[in-house]
Amino acid sequence: RGYTLFELIVIIAILIILAVVLIPSIFSFRGDSRPRGALDSIRTELAIARARAKEEGRPYRVAISEDGRRIRRAPDSTDFALVAAHDQPSGLTAAVEYAFDAVTVSVVAEPDAEPAVVDAGWITIATVQPDGGCRELTTLLALKDIESELTLYARIRGLTGTVRVVANPTTNTAIAGGVP
Repeated sequence: RGYTLFELIVIIAILIILAVVLIPSIFSFRGDSRPRGALDSIRTELAIARARAKEEGRPYRVAISEDGRRIRRAPDSTDFALVAAHDQPSGLTAAVEYAFDAVTVSVVAEPDAEPAVVDAGWITIATVQPDGGCRELTTLLALKDIESELTLYARIRGLTGTVRVVANPTTNTAIAGGVP
């Protein structure tokens, strides 16, 4: 009426084999969702900055922390880093500062491009003017998933303030470490 020790060992062995096969598949299924989520946050903050700059008639800056783990949007001024900021994404407040989810973002230096501006621990990725354009001509970002080492590249185009995924500048593939 019961199970023998041999039958239990066989069942456990089958479960272990299934786990070994399925766990990597589950992690690869997630793919580049976290870097794309961080990219969506950047797009959102740029859109809000553009809307607020037009509405208020003053420039807004979007920046990432030097460690690449946080994003900040606030009016562009000498005290950008000191302006009290809301800690959740919100279009209702003038300034927000919050963390990315398991992603780091860095500015990639490009030949013939202006170097990134660093101010009080914040790297400016775009300064949106009241006319809707950005002060910076172009900014290349690398969005890296902390756990999987997957890197997504995106370019902010200053003239229009749009953000799009681009190929890795070194390998010419859309996603480093994965399938484009």
